[in-house]
Amino acid sequence: MATPPARSILLASPPGQFDLILEDIQSIAPKSLSEDVDVSALRAEWAATTACAADDTTDESNGCIDALRKAMDDYVNLKFSSPGVRAAHRVKQEDGGETITITTYAERIDLANHSVGAWNACYAVNPSLGHISGSVSITAHTFENGGNVQLHSNKSLDETNAECITSTSNDNADKELIWAKSIVKKVQAWEDKEVMDKLADMYERMNNEYLKSLRRVMPITRTKMDWNVMAHRVRITLGEGHDKDKLKHQH
Repeated sequence: MATPPARSILLASPPGQFDLILEDIQSIAPKSLSEDVDVSALRAEWAATTACAADDTTDESNGCIDALRKAMDDYVNLKFSSPGVRAAHRVKQEDGGETITITTYAERIDLANHSVGAWNACYAVNPSLGHISGSVSITAHTFENGGNVQLHSNKSLDETNAECITSTSNDNADKELIWAKSIVKKVQAWEDKEVMDKLADMYERMNNEYLKSLRRVMPITRTKMDWNVMAHRVRITLGEGHDKDKLKHQH
């Protein structure tokens, strides 16, 4: 079996990179993986946290579920339609039908350009009480020329009120579709304002607040670095000429 560090590293592999991390471990520390380790089981455990099974036709269904699946189909196709993005979602009943769980997963793996990203969201909806809560987890990884930076962001979305619906009769299809669209609208507002807008704000403030503490405001010389390439070339040329003059005087 894999030793705890190796197991933890493999299970923490960024999206699309389990096999690459496995190769690195086998190359750097081959003894950390014993001969009887079940790599397939580890890969399946890792994949369960970085994927979302599509809607299962065997899942219990009713008018609300079907309406919510249709509304989520439209939303996922719209939100995760960028080239290279793979997305899936699932809507299913839990707690004896009292709760509807919505799970969405999307990823964009571009190893050729040294970047991957994944989005994992889960929402719990109580149709009869009109409550909804959820969480969003974002992973991003970029690596190039020795750089290796990961972003892990987890956002919990507190329970809030949403439209409620009690009937699940097929005779109320229009009512159920309106309800489902209101739930998806709430999800979209959450994801746009509470997740994406706050991430954008963090990026805006990162340079002046977060990164500033990681670097010197002024170099040791107390003189700001002049990034004018031509000025540096002139200095180098003058320095070389000065050194040649010194050699002439010495001779």
